[in-house]
Amino acid sequence: MFLARTLAEKGLRVDLVVARKIGDLIDEPLPGVNKVDLGAMNEMLAAPAWIRYLRRARPRCAMSMIHSANLISGIGAVVVPEVPVIVNLRIAAQTHPTVQWWFRSWFGFKPEGHLYQRVARVVGLSRGVASEAVEVFGVDPTRTRAILNPWQAWSGSLDIASEHERLFAKPVVLGIGRLAPQKHFSMLLEAFSKVAESRDLHLVVLGQGPERDILMERAKALGISDRVFFPGFVPNPQAYLRRARIFAFSSRNEGFGMALVEAMSAGTAIVSTDCPHGPSEVLDDGRFGQLVPVGDASAFAAALESELDSPDVGHAARREARAEWMKQFEPEYVTRQYFDLIREVIAEHEG
Repeated sequence: MFLARTLAEKGLRVDLVVARKIGDLIDEPLPGVNKVDLGAMNEMLAAPAWIRYLRRARPRCAMSMIHSANLISGIGAVVVPEVPVIVNLRIAAQTHPTVQWWFRSWFGFKPEGHLYQRVARVVGLSRGVASEAVEVFGVDPTRTRAILNPWQAWSGSLDIASEHERLFAKPVVLGIGRLAPQKHFSMLLEAFSKVAESRDLHLVVLGQGPERDILMERAKALGISDRVFFPGFVPNPQAYLRRARIFAFSSRNEGFGMALVEAMSAGTAIVSTDCPHGPSEVLDDGRFGQLVPVGDASAFAAALESELDSPDVGHAARREARAEWMKQFEPEYVTRQYFDLIREVIAEHEG
């Protein structure tokens, strides 16, 4: 949505093509953008309709933004080579089997590799993901690019919900994300339990997901259920980040790690796993937050202890120190990179 809107604002004629017109954003106004519904059941079954669209509309360039749509875009590049295709890789390929995308678990990397080698460009959401396009999928390095996710400055309320005020009666370690195996909040609970043995803290995890009950049971087993809270989804995480003492990022893998950018913008102190891919890039190899090995609860606990023992310079001071670094995530900067890439692909294809 963001990219379709901003590219249209730059004067490009944009078709926003969806497999099926469903979801909360279907009626969002997008001036200058033509919405196209392929009428398929989902992205994975949209190939025939997508090929018909390419043959009928003949766009000068096509681009897909999620992994399931990338497969269909790749098929389109093979069947309709007259239309150059850009695919965007947004999730890590080399990851723990329990959090692997089902298609890769079943079929491995060869089908994607065969298709991605035929597209005009492969864009990684981080440098690590872009490097996997070469190492895992066999894409020519000259046809890969890393373009980071844009971050829009929060302009809404910075007040937390009144019922959550009590959670901040003690210093808070804050986690944000879907309550699912990829985020590895079970490891965060174990790390927090070690720190909580000698410190009076709260752990607050914002988000929803299938592991909620499992995590609550785990907190109970660790004896910390009275200090761990799962408030669910909140519309303004920035408000909570600006109240938290530490933001804890415990993921097994990522494509980028948008929650880290949110924490950076809020000025929150950060402890993160050095997972593939994103945290080391967002945090400039540890300059803006501590990086620890993936899945190591003891190391994570030690990093939390270290941060708690350090003088707290405050959120405002950290925001100022990070301001120059954060410019690379600004929407205008990211849009310009995509705009230039599209022009480059079109010029190369049309010769």
